[in-house]
Order: sequence, then structure tokens, then C-alpha cells
Amino acid sequence: MRIRQLTAATTVAATALLLSACGSSPLEGKNGSEVADAAADALEKADAVHVTGEMEQEGETGEVDLHLQGDDATGTITFNGAELELISVDGAVYVKGAPEFWASFGLPEAAAAMFEDQWVILPAEASGGFDDFSLAGIVDSFRNPESAVKDEVRSGEVDGTDVVVVEQEDGSTLSVADDDPSYPLTLTNDGEEGGTMTFSRFGEQEDISAPEDAIDLADLGA
Repeated sequence: MRIRQLTAATTVAATALLLSACGSSPLEGKNGSEVADAAADALEKADAVHVTGEMEQEGETGEVDLHLQGDDATGTITFNGAELELISVDGAVYVKGAPEFWASFGLPEAAAAMFEDQWVILPAEASGGFDDFSLAGIVDSFRNPESAVKDEVRSGEVDGTDVVVVEQEDGSTLSVADDDPSYPLTLTNDGEEGGTMTFSRFGEQEDISAPEDAIDLADLGA
């Protein structure tokens, strides 16, 4: 009889605890900076994410479709209709673009034609420009945004998922899943460089390897 009573009491306590947990929010009571930090922590722990969206830099519009994984990345970046394939692995950045892309940097037509269907290794001083297109770069942007983060947050929804929306002083917003893990789902930048990014496929791993027979621009004196 005592065993039955103990079992029943334990069941009631466990049920009450479960119901209480289901009704709570992991982001409840957190201010804007704390929610953004939670999103950064979740993304950093996932160690992989797929990022798609549109952006504007220096008056030019572009698109990104990238898989970020640890320190590596693979995908495409498009600016003004010119698509650039990108692989970043083991600290080196490889790109492949049409001759028109290379010609846009002032290369003569004959020189630009050398790079058609060819992977190119960027020099270290040039590859630093892709730091923002990295997992660490995005995590850092959540923790140290260019515009101050407002303390007050609001509730919202992204594709049927409940989110907590963080707003910055410049109007930029970050929507974070009101769940555990608190993954970032969308980022809308209303600052000097506008754009909207969507995050998905958290934690999914891909095989990212260096392309063969890549041209090293450093060897060409470029």
C-alpha cells in the first residue's frame, strides 16, 4: 500500500512539474541584450547553420546562400547579378566567378578569361572581407551589434514558430525562437547596410573541402 501511495504521489508531482515547464518560456524575463546573447549561444553551440537572404552594401544589392559550419563555409554570394561561388576551409578562401566578375575589378578581358570555371585562392589580405560571412562573424554581430539594443522585447511569429523580437535603436530586428534552444530565425538590418537574413538547418553537417587545382593569386602577383 505504501509503494502505491509513493508511486501515485511521485506521478502527481512529476505531472505538475511537466505542466509547469510547458507553460514557461526560456526567454521569459530577459531583456533585448539577453535574448540576443541566448541566440548567439544557441547558434554557437549548434556549430552549423544555413543562411539565405538579401543585403545591401555600399549602394549595391546582393544575395547570400551559404552553409556555415565551424570556421568553414560554402555557398554563393551574388552582387548586381554576378554570382560568386565561395568555399572557406582551413583558413583559406576559394572563390569562382564568371570572367565578367573579375573584369569588374579592372582586369583586362584576356586576364579575366583565365579565371573562367576556375577556383581562385584569395590572398589573406583580401579574404578578410569575408569574415562577416562566417559563423563566428554572425555570433559576434548578435553579441556586439553596431546599434544599441533596446531592453524591451515583444512577441511575434515566424513561419508558425513563436519568437521573441529584439529591436535595435536603428530599427534593426532579430527574431529568436521562444524555445530551447533559442535559435535566431530572422535578422532584418535597417541600418546603413540593409537586408534580411533567414537562418535554418541548425547543426546539420556538410562535407566542406578545398577545391582541386585552384589558382593562387599570390603566385600571380595579383
